[in-house]
Amino acid sequence: MMVVVDTSALLRLFIPDGPVPDGMESAFRESERGNAILLAPELLIGEAAQVLLKKKNLGLLSSQEMEDLLDSIISLPIRLFSHKPLIQRASEVAQKYKITVYDALFLTLAEEKGARLITADRVLQKAAIKLNL
Repeated sequence: MMVVVDTSALLRLFIPDGPVPDGMESAFRESERGNAILLAPELLIGEAAQVLLKKKNLGLLSSQEMEDLLDSIISLPIRLFSHKPLIQRASEVAQKYKITVYDALFLTLAEEKGARLITADRVLQKAAIKLNL
């Protein structure tokens, strides 16, 4: 089983901003058992770092907490993929479903790999359903 992990879903494992999306915890458990492969565009790391920086700047995280969380995220067993081969299709998907190219990168990767997408973003989830992901 292959699963594309969106930044919004991943961060819910570390920062309790809302419920952890269905299937997220089990995807990580299955990955640990060797029964699932977790995937994401490289953007995942940049988006996660930006959210953590925002939380730090709001006083919700210390510098050390931010650094520790980012280290934890970087060390997760998620295979990261370059944007370059995904960007043309992501641009098409973004236009068609009226989402950002950033979000469309996650959808495009899931589509390309025949993977399930796990996200906490409702708009992205609606687009994933339309693409049968």
